[in-house]
Amino acid sequence: MAGRDWRLTQKKHDMTTLYDLVANAPPNSPCVRVGDENVTYGEFRDRVRRVAGGLQRHGLRRGDCVALWFPNTVDWLVVAMACARSGLPVLCLNPRLGPLEIGDFIARARCKAIVLAASHGGKDNLALLSGVDAIKLAGLRLAVTQEGPPECIAGLASVSLPELASGEFDGEEQASGNDVCIIFSSSGTTSRPKLIQHSQKAAAAHAADVASAFGIQGGRARVYAGAPFCGAFGFTVAMGALAGHSAVVADERFDARDAVNTLDAERITHMFGTNEMLQRMLDAAGDGWRPQTLETFAHANFTPGLDTLPARAEAQGVRLRGCFGMSETFALFAAQPADGTLQRRVGTGGIPICREAKVRVRDLSSGQLLEAGEHGELEFYTPNLMLGYVGDEEATRRAITDDGFLRTGDVGYMGSDGGFTQLSRMGDVIRIGGYLVNPLEIEAVVSTYPGISACQVVEVPTEQGPRPVAFVTGHQGYRHDEPGLIAFLKVRLATFKVPVRFFEVPEFPVATGPNGTKVLKRELREQAVELIGRGTTDQPRAGGTR
Repeated sequence: MAGRDWRLTQKKHDMTTLYDLVANAPPNSPCVRVGDENVTYGEFRDRVRRVAGGLQRHGLRRGDCVALWFPNTVDWLVVAMACARSGLPVLCLNPRLGPLEIGDFIARARCKAIVLAASHGGKDNLALLSGVDAIKLAGLRLAVTQEGPPECIAGLASVSLPELASGEFDGEEQASGNDVCIIFSSSGTTSRPKLIQHSQKAAAAHAADVASAFGIQGGRARVYAGAPFCGAFGFTVAMGALAGHSAVVADERFDARDAVNTLDAERITHMFGTNEMLQRMLDAAGDGWRPQTLETFAHANFTPGLDTLPARAEAQGVRLRGCFGMSETFALFAAQPADGTLQRRVGTGGIPICREAKVRVRDLSSGQLLEAGEHGELEFYTPNLMLGYVGDEEATRRAITDDGFLRTGDVGYMGSDGGFTQLSRMGDVIRIGGYLVNPLEIEAVVSTYPGISACQVVEVPTEQGPRPVAFVTGHQGYRHDEPGLIAFLKVRLATFKVPVRFFEVPEFPVATGPNGTKVLKRELREQAVELIGRGTTDQPRAGGTR
């Protein structure tokens, strides 16, 4: 089937809460496998209901927000589903976040509880949490750790997750479809990340659409989730697999060699990840690798410049299918036709997977709606759109039009079949390690370093994928100390946000136009690529005004 026809196979669904996704799955069917831990749907439901009962017995009530600070584990999905069943919104915290971000998010979401891994990836999370500004954590009443009760927050009730899950089942489900279900963080138009909230019915409906659109219904599929569950991409993939009563397979942290082994050993039928993940997997496996059971690698093009990847992947039996989404619409808002040409299937964009979803394009200057093929800002409508940004009604108002379309901030164009192509971001938001990061967020922290007057951050390609590089200017007497800057940032931001290099410049290259003076980040990016490629410790050339 071509064009939009593949969507006609979708079945109606009446799921209104997230727990509805798993409520009627066959109890003995495989549900989740992370590392060496496997659970069936029956075991998963039992754990969910016991954790839900434990959370409720510890005083949490419908509407209380729970911060979830775990790597990819079975427990992550259990706790998220238990909170959903209890009507408790979940604030997703990336395990790589620093104390500044943790405190800010918890305070803004008004969390009443936090569920966390005591340590992960060499980080002592309990010690890190104890370093968060106490005022930011003042609303917390309960802390739950994966292993052993926490002792880091004076006066806070604590319990271990095994103890929480050892009690009786909860009673009737507490949630309704209109309750807030999940809260993602994402950079926006200011240095302060936004908190994006979705309802239960939106999360459940979109998951059902994902299961249908990617052919993972009926329990037949084994789905490898390459992205973290705490982000919109990983969460959407996991929920889509659960909606299809299929098996979710993941690793705590993505490793290319491990992922190749998992695809073979677990007989994976569908994988969702980024183009950069696939590139690393093919490099690790070698040209002779052919995944025997993989039907589709659904990918997001987060990393530019991998021009030879599509042909290489197809030659090794990896059938690509491009996808597109946002935290505001969930990931996988759109997908390329499964039977399209290779050129079409690897494009950034696609056809909305929800029947009711719509896409339109608006001229950046006149504000008029454009015809197919004309470039402008993409606007999306979906019944599964976010509820809004937590605590920021003005940002919500700016993001959503009067008739309910999301202003995406992406430039693209419509095709003749209802699909669209995304070309670029309107601003300078960058993607690092699969996460959307606003350079202003990094620049604001760098600018607090003693002696620095201004900072500009750009994204550059490296062997490890896209990474940030910073250019700084200093006040009189400033002495550039790159190791000191890196150490300064590592205790204030998530590791993946810390620039891999800091270059001092006397001034930034700028251009003056009718709308004022703009820093030419393209020139800075070119300088960064050149300097890193040479492995130089030299200073960049001076900037100038055009």
